[in-house]
Amino acid sequence: MSSTIRTIALIWVNVLTATLLSATSIIPFTNLGELTTFSECVVLARAVELIETAENGSIFQDIAFESIELTKGALLPGTIFSIRPFSRQTGDFKMDIAGDFKPVTGKTYLLFLNRKGEYWQPLMLSYYVFEQFQGGDDQFLVPIGGAGMEVITRPDGLPVELLSVFNQDAFLQNLQAVAAFPQLEWNGNIGRTSYQEEDFIAVDRAIPAGCDFALGSGEVRWQNAAIPVYYDNTANPANWGVRFGNILAALNTNYTGIDPSNGGSKAYTPDCVGGSAVGGNFTSFCDNNLNGQQSALIIFDDPCNEIADLSSCAGTLAFGGYYTNGNTHQFDGITWSNAIYGFVVLNNGTPGCLSDLQLEQVMEHELTHVYGMDHLDNGQFPNQNMNPFCCNAINTKDRECMNYAYPVPAPVELLLFEARLNGTGEVALQWVTESERENEGFTLQRSMNGIQYETIQEIASIGSHTGGRYKWLDTRPLAGVNYYLLSQTDFDGTVQNLGIEAVTVGKTTQILNISPNPAHGGILVLNMNLQDDFAGTLQVLDTDGRQILVEPLVLNQGAQQWQQPLGDIPAGAYVLRMFDGLQQWTARFLKQ
Repeated sequence: MSSTIRTIALIWVNVLTATLLSATSIIPFTNLGELTTFSECVVLARAVELIETAENGSIFQDIAFESIELTKGALLPGTIFSIRPFSRQTGDFKMDIAGDFKPVTGKTYLLFLNRKGEYWQPLMLSYYVFEQFQGGDDQFLVPIGGAGMEVITRPDGLPVELLSVFNQDAFLQNLQAVAAFPQLEWNGNIGRTSYQEEDFIAVDRAIPAGCDFALGSGEVRWQNAAIPVYYDNTANPANWGVRFGNILAALNTNYTGIDPSNGGSKAYTPDCVGGSAVGGNFTSFCDNNLNGQQSALIIFDDPCNEIADLSSCAGTLAFGGYYTNGNTHQFDGITWSNAIYGFVVLNNGTPGCLSDLQLEQVMEHELTHVYGMDHLDNGQFPNQNMNPFCCNAINTKDRECMNYAYPVPAPVELLLFEARLNGTGEVALQWVTESERENEGFTLQRSMNGIQYETIQEIASIGSHTGGRYKWLDTRPLAGVNYYLLSQTDFDGTVQNLGIEAVTVGKTTQILNISPNPAHGGILVLNMNLQDDFAGTLQVLDTDGRQILVEPLVLNQGAQQWQQPLGDIPAGAYVLRMFDGLQQWTARFLKQ
């Protein structure tokens, strides 16, 4: 037997599935101030859930958002609202709109919205959508739109403000000022940074060099990598039980993010429609006898004679692949097609041409195709299991590629973490997990400045691998801003931070309000309604966190007004902070 026998990978695509592609052309606004004025609502919001909705014969991938910070409109913090993308599935046809906004759950976006019925839609699809990124101690808003869209020159000839990366605090303050005072002249330099979009997302969205997960067109992966692998009970190779155990062990040991399991023997008789063992009745057999769309089947001895017979052990040994159904999901900032119904077909005579070890390596290769990975270049990455030439053990580049597409599951997959102020002045905290493994429990910590935290509660895990819902009530929150940090602890003591939420206690009583805003004449007018006496510090910071002004401040309980001279600080966006060790309030303002 020659060591250069080549295996082949095929992908079976349902021939009834069609995709309709389109182009999108736009004429932009002159600047983001004009966009804000035109929008019904401008909101910083987190995508919390994907909801598949069937309506009028179409299936929509609606996304539920939770409002975090409101700049303009009616979507107050904590409000849940839905966005419906233009793309949809209608019967066997999928309609994709170029430049459509397809958010990733768990991520936070700045959205310029108009209402359409019970849903909201971003103006110009994804073009004016910004994604939140953390950079050190600062948060930035990075434009994500424009791909697949044609930007047309304005017919009035006016220049168009370029989309840029902005410092979040300064940018939102600038938008809030324009929303409140549309007559203000827009200053697009406030909060603008020298960063480029690539500084934040280029590495995050890059598949490792040489790796390919597009057996057909576009990246493909399984959303659930725990696939039961079944095998037909016809023409099993000698010692198959031992060999199959070795194959699964090699896959699970080397590819730590997947979990193929032994589904056992099944009697499969293909009807060979179209001359294929994985056409015709294959998918219905999976639905009725295996684990539905979450299953793979190994078929021996090429029962429909779709592969040319081996000639003196030369030829095609086997092929492996999967179905797709037109649905997609987001992973690492990339849209991937959903893999379903995996399969491997061995040519008749293949086991007799290979040693036990070689057969195992061929099956590892083909089952890796089932997981969506294509061949590696034999010249660039020699001696890899996914080289197109048989036979090699799983090697370094194989692991790099597969472990990228299927990373080790986190101990806790968090779906939701929220903190809300109730009507009695208490803060209700809740979080929802999608899965948990080796999780001892959770820790809630609280801070008044977002830097120094103290533990306020520890909550044991409910011990469910499929996740659960947790609640806790903070009956004695601090006055002002309360930052809540949720973390998780493994059985071995490893701690993972899951998220931070902030709630302002006393917001409904307007403890601190700046009016007018923007400030005029070098005087900042503060309107306050204090529940207790205040003896602390007043601080003014610029958008880079530098201290511009600091003064001691003593105030009495009750409603009052305070005028704070700003001196000769330049025009721009600033943060006012008042704190005394127990209480803290912050507010953003512009100085003209």
